[in-house]
Amino acid sequence: MLIWGWRSRRKTLSEGTFFSPAAGRDAPYRLVQARRWFTLFFIPIIPLKVLGTFVECQLTKATYDPRILENPTNAEFTDQLAGAVREVVCAVASADATVTTEERRLAVEIVGRYVTGYDEATFDADLAGVDDAPLDARLAYLSSALSESGKEQVLTAAATIMAADDSIDDRDRDAVRHIGEKLGMSQAHIRGVIDTAASAIPK
Repeated sequence: MLIWGWRSRRKTLSEGTFFSPAAGRDAPYRLVQARRWFTLFFIPIIPLKVLGTFVECQLTKATYDPRILENPTNAEFTDQLAGAVREVVCAVASADATVTTEERRLAVEIVGRYVTGYDEATFDADLAGVDDAPLDARLAYLSSALSESGKEQVLTAAATIMAADDSIDDRDRDAVRHIGEKLGMSQAHIRGVIDTAASAIPK
C-alpha cells in the first residue's frame, strides 16, 4: 500500500543581522523559504510550490516580510550618521579655505557628541581628506533613514560651523545649502536653519 501526501518544509536561504522591531535592537535573523513537497511514505520526494519567503528573528521568533532587510541596522545607521557629521563640519569649515580657531573648537565639540574621543588631531585628519570623503553618498543614505527632525540636527551642525566666524561667507552658505538638499530637505526648511544660525551672530 502506497502512502503519499504533501508536506511543507523550510529552508534557510541566508543568515545575518537586522534591526528587529520585536526585539527593539539589532538581532540575528534567518531568511527562510517555505516550500510544499510531495511525499511518499512520509519522505519528501518532489519539490512543489514555494509557499513564501520570510525573515525570522532569532531572538523573538517573530517573522517579517523580506523587505525589512532593506532597512539599516542600528550599527549601520550609527556609523553613517557619525561619518556624515564628521564630513559635514569639515566641508563647511573648509568651504572658505580658512579654518578658524572657533570653527575648530565647535567642530570637535559637535562631532564629539557622536564619536567618542574625537579631538583636534582627528579633526585635522578629517580635514586633510575632505575632498575624498563620501559625503554626498552618506547624505543620500541618511535622506531616507532620518526623520525631518534628524535631518535638521545634521544641518544645524553645519550651520553652526557656518556662523562660527561671526560672519557668513557665501561659500559657507552654499556648502550648508548643498548639505540640506542632499538630505532631501525643502528649500524653506534649509533657509530656516540657515537664518536661525545667522540670527545668533552678534550684531
